[in-house]
Amino acid sequence: MASESADSGSPPLNETAAPTVYPGQSAPFTVVTATDQTGIVIISTVLALIFSILSMLIRLFIRMQFRHEFARDDVAAVGAMALFVVQSGLVFGQVSFGFGKTIDDISDTGLVQLQKIGYTSDIFALMTLWATKCSIAYLFIRLSPDRVHILLAKTCLGVCTFFMVLSIFVTLLRCDLHSPWIFIGQQCVGLLSRWQAVVAFDVFTEAALFGVAVYMTVGLQLDFSKKTVVLLAFALRLPVIVPAILRISYLDTEISSSDPTLEGVMATVSMQIQISYAIIAMTTPCLRPFMSALNTHYGGPKEPRTSPSSTKASKTAKSTGYSLSSLSRSKADRPTTAPTTPKDDEEADHHRAPVTRWDGADYRVAVVSRNLSIDGGSTQSNDSQRMIISKNTEWQVDFGTDSTQPVRPPQSGGSDEIGVAKS
Repeated sequence: MASESADSGSPPLNETAAPTVYPGQSAPFTVVTATDQTGIVIISTVLALIFSILSMLIRLFIRMQFRHEFARDDVAAVGAMALFVVQSGLVFGQVSFGFGKTIDDISDTGLVQLQKIGYTSDIFALMTLWATKCSIAYLFIRLSPDRVHILLAKTCLGVCTFFMVLSIFVTLLRCDLHSPWIFIGQQCVGLLSRWQAVVAFDVFTEAALFGVAVYMTVGLQLDFSKKTVVLLAFALRLPVIVPAILRISYLDTEISSSDPTLEGVMATVSMQIQISYAIIAMTTPCLRPFMSALNTHYGGPKEPRTSPSSTKASKTAKSTGYSLSSLSRSKADRPTTAPTTPKDDEEADHHRAPVTRWDGADYRVAVVSRNLSIDGGSTQSNDSQRMIISKNTEWQVDFGTDSTQPVRPPQSGGSDEIGVAKS
């Protein structure tokens, strides 16, 4: 039977015949066989990069379209994406030296080089995951004005940084310290236990971040449905734990195998999936439905802005909603019994309060006097069904020329009205 099989020219077991290439077609970049699975590593890494880049483009579009500025959480997100690009390039470097193939098809020099590159790739992977957690922590700090929330977010940021540094040292100081990247064919005691500790740190910090999100959301004065949206946006990051745990199982198979360069493919694929999902989940809380449910305008720009031009103001009104209109009447709506002069207008502009709000909101405040007998009426609502916020504020204005002189009370028979407008 063996001779007949040899005479018939049938291929041996565990080998796959080369794919048929028809005229006008080019040979495939790589072929996945029982002894060569580099194609799986390449495809998974490329797809992880594509999904991560798309999520970052969505985040940048949201920032440019609605917020018009970048905060620390955005900087951390861009840093995580840059680190992931470097880490993916290192994975491609491993493949170029034979990672994904059976160890018999790799030269001794290539075996050493792919272990060095894999050693460096693990460090960049840990730094990338840490950067994604920093982005979430900075998002907490930006969204909430509460001191307790900010303290919890900063504490979580410090804990993530501490465990990242500890994980890097646990990963670096392994096996033979003269060449810690060599583990194939060496007695590397406790290598799997080290990675189990790293994953435990990762799971703990992910749970801590979600705990801070729950604590912040419970105290918000929101409907249950909106709270659910907020928690769901942060809970979508928790599945990142799944590929991290699966990687431990694949690492056990790789370390105990006699062909680790081939059996280690799935461990690398799990790492790429974990990092890519962490970057995608980092963008999820920045989507518009989440921001509209959570944003309380406390996270606005810190520097005050001057009043925009009429063109920019109209564009802003269209994108952000309806602006508050001034309660003080225009010249056309003022009663004819109290005409104004250019001099009065100049004095009103001179006493107009400056813009001092830290969140950049532009307010025009003017003090006018009117007779109580005049019916204020509606402030140009025209029986509209639009969602218009009406705020009534009572002020008592005391007039005095010098702080050392007694204050003159306002005249009777009249009132002072403060008109506040937000542009």
